[in-house]
Amino acid sequence: MKKKIVVFAGNECVKDKEKYYFSLAYKLGKLLAKDGFIVVTGGGPGLMNEVMKGAYEHGGETIGVRLNIPGRKHSEFVKRTLLFEDLNKRQDKLLHMADGFISLPGGVGTFYEIFAVLALKRDGELSKNTPMILIDEYFAEFKNLMNKLYREGFAEKEIKQFYSCVRTPEEAIVQLINHA
Repeated sequence: MKKKIVVFAGNECVKDKEKYYFSLAYKLGKLLAKDGFIVVTGGGPGLMNEVMKGAYEHGGETIGVRLNIPGRKHSEFVKRTLLFEDLNKRQDKLLHMADGFISLPGGVGTFYEIFAVLALKRDGELSKNTPMILIDEYFAEFKNLMNKLYREGFAEKEIKQFYSCVRTPEEAIVQLINHA
């Protein structure tokens, strides 16, 4: 059975970083497809679209778990769509269908999803062994924030084991394969 990897990613970024981030996202989708993973995203534009495009163009299976927002642009590279009217129901589906998680750079929604995974793992609603991999130096400040939370007693140090940070999509794929 193919494993579903949910990828969190931004739907927009500043123009001077767009080429770099889009390339990172496309490469991740391509590698996930080549290694036989099913790629799941929110099905939106931006980096999510590029992940889907990379997977789609390399024969991968793609699923978009979309929120029905009038006028919102969706990825054209989604082979299967799950559409929701309610953010909480959409998030619940997205989080509980995953065999693993990867995050690319993103904004408030991306961090909402990362923290949701950490909280669900902490509370035992998701397996603590489910991979959660953050790609790119973009997450250096996230690591600093988490260290502050540990130091100040707002997060248990056990949470350090619930995620890993890597620099490249290739490193993320190695972690997923080694986890299997």
